[in-house]
Amino acid sequence: MPVYIRKGPQEIPAYEEQDWIKDEEGDFFLKDPDQSVDSLPQPFRMINKLVNLLFDRAWEIIEEREATETITMLKFKPLVYLPSQKFQLSSVPNCLAICKGYVFVGSSNGIRVFNTFLNYSRVCSWDSGQVEIMNIWATEIGNEILIATLDEMGIVRLFYFYRDSLFLIKAINEVEDISKQTTCLNLQISPAGNFLAMLLQGAGDVWVDVYRLNKESWLKEMEAPHSSNLSRKKVSHLHLKSNESTDLSDLENSLLKTDVKLSGPIPLMKLKPPKPVTGTPFKSPLEAFQKLEDVSGLGSGQNHMIKESQLDQQTAIFEVLFRKYQNVECPEENSSVAEFHFLFPGHILMLPPETNVLSGVACALGIYWSGNHNFFLYSLNRPPRDKEREKEREREREKEKEKIDFDPKPDGVWPTAAPITNSVISACTSYLLLACEDGVITLWDRAQGFLLAVVSLPEGCICKSLHFVKISETLKECQFPPTTADSKFQFLVLCTDGSLHLVKVERCKEPSIRVVVERPVKHPNETICAVAPISFIPCLVLLFIWDGSVYLMDVEKEQIICELGPSPSYRLGNPWQPVFALSSESQRVLIRGDKKDTPKYQKDNHCIFIFKLDSYQLIKTSYSRKISFSESESSQPSQPETSDSTQQLLLNKRCENFLQNRLKNSGSFRDYRPDYLLQLRKSSWLLERDNRKK
Repeated sequence: MPVYIRKGPQEIPAYEEQDWIKDEEGDFFLKDPDQSVDSLPQPFRMINKLVNLLFDRAWEIIEEREATETITMLKFKPLVYLPSQKFQLSSVPNCLAICKGYVFVGSSNGIRVFNTFLNYSRVCSWDSGQVEIMNIWATEIGNEILIATLDEMGIVRLFYFYRDSLFLIKAINEVEDISKQTTCLNLQISPAGNFLAMLLQGAGDVWVDVYRLNKESWLKEMEAPHSSNLSRKKVSHLHLKSNESTDLSDLENSLLKTDVKLSGPIPLMKLKPPKPVTGTPFKSPLEAFQKLEDVSGLGSGQNHMIKESQLDQQTAIFEVLFRKYQNVECPEENSSVAEFHFLFPGHILMLPPETNVLSGVACALGIYWSGNHNFFLYSLNRPPRDKEREKEREREREKEKEKIDFDPKPDGVWPTAAPITNSVISACTSYLLLACEDGVITLWDRAQGFLLAVVSLPEGCICKSLHFVKISETLKECQFPPTTADSKFQFLVLCTDGSLHLVKVERCKEPSIRVVVERPVKHPNETICAVAPISFIPCLVLLFIWDGSVYLMDVEKEQIICELGPSPSYRLGNPWQPVFALSSESQRVLIRGDKKDTPKYQKDNHCIFIFKLDSYQLIKTSYSRKISFSESESSQPSQPETSDSTQQLLLNKRCENFLQNRLKNSGSFRDYRPDYLLQLRKSSWLLERDNRKK
């Protein structure tokens, strides 16, 4: 009788020893009672296995590190540029914003303001030991700056930066009763600072509040007599010593903040998530059509003639046919998260003719809710409807003491084939990118209402963020409405697995997509955490890596240009969520740095590094033409946006000048007849119109 009888069929062992099957205790059902060495009793047998497993894993880690070191030695190391300048902070900087030469730092103790033109000297501050600012936004409104902050409790505060001083306008969602406190999840300010929208959550409900900002009244209130008297007091103390000037300015700023009261934002409307599609309560199509007061909200799927039994039947059929393809363990997405954008007028959202829209002022709000297929458009300039209906609304508002349009109907609905997961809009709001759950990305020309491209991501890639990238061939800043139709576009797609894709789109051609950065399979510490395109240097982007590295990359050449490294005693703060800001005016990059091996909240442990990209020799020689061109474009005054009638007048004027010059060269007097000139202008205008349509 054999001593060991194995389970399963007998097999010929492999040639190499490493491929032999290891003997385990569970592989034998008969054991020799005369074994020379008995097996260890429990729990020593388990301890022995754990120790052996620990040694095996340690050896695997050692081999992996050795392989990583050899690859790093053979890998090309880019040139490292150290910061050109830095300024120290006494508190933890959580966010940055740059506007009109001022740097606004949201820290653990409030807000700090620094002037870039005065060697980053501190101008003023808003101190609060109990408020930690997590996000900050700065928007230019005329000669002044509007600042919005979001703290760790989800409270939104508005500030007015006037003559190097900060003035608190209002804490919008702050209440005395903590049980009724609402939390802000997202916030956006429209261009020129006319509107404010924020996503709020509270009491198990989620909604979006839209406000109109009184930026015209703020300047009048600041120039009131009581503020002028305070400014005179400020001038009278200028003879004091320099070491007392800082304390005096802080004192006067506090006096200004307590005495000056600025008018708060005006509620405009309140938007709620769309209701789920359920069975119809209507008995006939006539009732469904009577429910529609106008075309507003058409396409949302709320008014239909599908019964509840039909929906249940379709759901049962779908589950039976596609049950094996469904991932049951995947939890349902939270449909309460929304993303929204302020939009300029376009052909997708047609406004009534009586609506007066100023140049450079947002007229609509585009919003989508996660898990929903529709992109909703809401007009911010709502014309008055029927007088009787308006009177009824006024009565209801007086009864309920509300001045807000509660859950209005959308003025436009833009359906997609799959739930929308991400979106981004260009700086001029002319072009819109929508990423869907199935990996399909669509690019729309929102000004003209045209679909420019449809791109599908590779299988297994999920979109994390979208970024428009300026092309070197079209350096000019986009305007709304665009004077000339751009023919080429490109944008970056950062996926959740760390891969980076570049998509190139050209009109009347198939879009192309290629992988710029592969997914880091063997080295997870090389995963890309954030991407930031450089607006003032085309084709260049900042890549923030998990291990704390910051690279400057040319996406067209797929080449790392250089590395922006902190000082030797510092490291990048929060690499997974970096704190940085880009200044297109001074062409600088500001990045937060922390001291190595020190506590987070220790004083003087954090600083802001300034990288002057135009001063680095490699960037200066390779991209000097692009930098100089962008500087000339930014230095030129922006042209006012023209309407269709103004463009028509300019076209007629150009035609007339062309004809007059031609008449002078030809010397013919027949062409001076008005009817002949009118006919030529009309024919040239028709030709121009056909070309624009094409």
